[in-house]
Amino acid sequence: MTMTFRPTIVIVLDGLDPMYLESTETPNLEALATYGSFRLVQAVIPTVTNVNHAAIITGSFPERTRIVSNFRFDPKTRQGTFIETADFLAAPTILERVAQAGGRTVLITSKRKLLHFLGRGVHTAVTAEEPPDELVAALGTPPPIYSETVDDWTLQALLYIVEHYHPDLVYCTTTDYALHRWPPGAPEARHYLTQIDRRIGELLQRVPDHRIVVTADHGMRAKRRAIDLAAALAQYGIEATFVPPIRDRYVVHHRNMGGAGYVFVHRGSVEQARDILAALPGIEAVYDSGQAADLFHLPISDIGDLFVLGDEHTVFAPSGTLPTIATEIDLRSHGSRHEAIVPLWGLGTDVSTASWNIDVPRLLGLASEGRA
Repeated sequence: MTMTFRPTIVIVLDGLDPMYLESTETPNLEALATYGSFRLVQAVIPTVTNVNHAAIITGSFPERTRIVSNFRFDPKTRQGTFIETADFLAAPTILERVAQAGGRTVLITSKRKLLHFLGRGVHTAVTAEEPPDELVAALGTPPPIYSETVDDWTLQALLYIVEHYHPDLVYCTTTDYALHRWPPGAPEARHYLTQIDRRIGELLQRVPDHRIVVTADHGMRAKRRAIDLAAALAQYGIEATFVPPIRDRYVVHHRNMGGAGYVFVHRGSVEQARDILAALPGIEAVYDSGQAADLFHLPISDIGDLFVLGDEHTVFAPSGTLPTIATEIDLRSHGSRHEAIVPLWGLGTDVSTASWNIDVPRLLGLASEGRA
């Protein structure tokens, strides 16, 4: 089968909380809304990168993708591994479906970890952390991944590839380093978003006939309290492992502290553990695995015994990293339901019926049957 649909570009702006849009002029994103459509939608919980990218690129909830974290923990061995290859992804992606139908597909990402995780079925894959010689010659060497300018390079790479490769489908994503560092309204955050908006304006000028969808994987909020959940349980003789869904290699971004977490109880009562955690300050909700699976469309076999969500100002720390069970911090992070509202723009595609960021494949006519 040969592809006949309009060339399409999907851009996921990592960590773009709608609050940033309220404090920065973004005329090109506003043009997308004016001449296309715009809607605030729901991201998948836990609101972390791998979970939402897997959901967006497949159009499926975690119960189908089997991606519930950036890190997979095996309770039998008590060991884990970073989720950085497509071997973990259980559902087909839109890149795969377009490639199988004869279309040319491209993946562009600032973060190296997403290259092989999302890249199944692509013809061309680019990461700013390992740029191909052709793009270095054309655009220069990318800035470091821990910089406010790396995403500008990534979007320049998008412009170059669209112009020279003429792909049928591009999936492009940035990193959220700048938004972890700077709050809405800060000069640095405004400068960063102005850069993003300028490149999107260039894209609109160069490919006015393309369908363009822009969304985010999660929001971003200020955090003031960190809690060591495993240490809190250990006080009562309960042995447990806490797995932060946000955990990945990019520790400068978030110190592996996010507003959600899975608790695997090895010794002691799960019910008692639930009561202990629910009584801690900063805990918004504690669900057993059955409740969490039903409420958040998670695969029950992969989420431990308890799923914990923090309030807007609370994150959970990897075990043994805090001086006390609860510590004051100054951090911008995500993972909870408070980072679950994200923007969605569409040009050439009406997004007004969307409820979730994972509706993107459906809106583009690329969804497989069902989302579960």
